[in-house]
Amino acid sequence: MIEIYLLEQLCAFAEYGTLSKAAESLHISQPALSRSMKKIEEELGVSLFNRENARISLNETGELAARLASELLSLNNGMVRRIKAFDRSQRSINVGACAPYPMNALMPLLQEYFGGMLITSELAELDDIENGLLDNTYQIGILNKPTENEELFCQRFVSEHLYISVPKSHRLAKRKFIKYKDFDGERFLLFEHIGFWKDICHSKMKGANFLVQNSMESLEELINGTDFPCFTTDAFIHPAPHERNRVVIPIEEPEAHAAFYIACLNSYKNKYASFFNSIRSHSIHEVR
Repeated sequence: MIEIYLLEQLCAFAEYGTLSKAAESLHISQPALSRSMKKIEEELGVSLFNRENARISLNETGELAARLASELLSLNNGMVRRIKAFDRSQRSINVGACAPYPMNALMPLLQEYFGGMLITSELAELDDIENGLLDNTYQIGILNKPTENEELFCQRFVSEHLYISVPKSHRLAKRKFIKYKDFDGERFLLFEHIGFWKDICHSKMKGANFLVQNSMESLEELINGTDFPCFTTDAFIHPAPHERNRVVIPIEEPEAHAAFYIACLNSYKNKYASFFNSIRSHSIHEVR
């Protein structure tokens, strides 16, 4: 059996092309790398290199060996990652979510059912969430559309509707609803960490100029201290009183409405059965 470190060194040589550069990238000496290349040839029983004028290069067999070594290393790394993720999943639940609101709504329910486990969450792209569920990076995912992957179980959770908040003196303040074309030329405050909503804003409201803020504290200061419009949703305006000097207006476009779904591996369905059943019967307040 060829040891992993030999495969890694062969791939490094294939990538960098010389013993000196490959050795430098691996933080080993050039003679040590040269000995490793001879060892892997001996273990395979074939010649992998052309040796000319104190210089070596991969021959065709060596190029094939390097490609296969790269594939094996990728499989090995994937195996290690999945085993570690599975072990971690026995003691913790990591949630990958495409938006903040459903993640915040889900966390108290998870604490109620799995309070003895470490529960963490993070915003992620939709494809990354599905892939993360498949390799156990995430045990529960929150998606903005039903998954088509047959390895995943999926259940409807909550919905959300995008609004804007504008000062009462703003030109749009008396509107009953807003369309994307109404944003042309406007400067909007936008929070960085809003998941997929950020992509919706940039892709559908190309005529607007966004002032993106990384800090919620900074965003709130600008909302209170300027006349710039900002975004909000029905999930946040319903339980909280409206700002005295602002009004909120719904965006009436298809992409401004989102339904969220909770997903997990089919193999975890029984493990989380009581939790998913509670979500079905639990009266989760939604503003429509």
